[in-house]
Amino acid sequence: MEEQNPNFFKQYREKIEGYLEDRLMLLRLKSVKKISTLIVQMVGMAFLALLSGFIVLFISIMLGFYLGHLLDSYYAGFGIVTLLFVLTFIFSIVYRKKLMRKVISSIIDTVLDKKEDDD
Repeated sequence: MEEQNPNFFKQYREKIEGYLEDRLMLLRLKSVKKISTLIVQMVGMAFLALLSGFIVLFISIMLGFYLGHLLDSYYAGFGIVTLLFVLTFIFSIVYRKKLMRKVISSIIDTVLDKKEDDD
């Protein structure tokens, strides 16, 4: 029978501890990478939302003045634009569950489909 090295368990314990520390560091780095990617995407989406909001605002103002010019009443022109916004608001309230599912699923797909960087 072979004689066992008295430091056998100590050596393997050190190797296992080193392996676990390396795996923990790898897990931390992967989570930092995911979080930083998510933050960058959220900042980009916020910027696009802000830009889209300004675009909608200025187009609404232009449409209000245009309809007011056509109808010879700025009250009627801006009233029609307001009516469009109220109808859009009601539509979004009625169909909010479907809309939120689509938005949330697209966000989850975007975050989870970034597998090429993880491998």
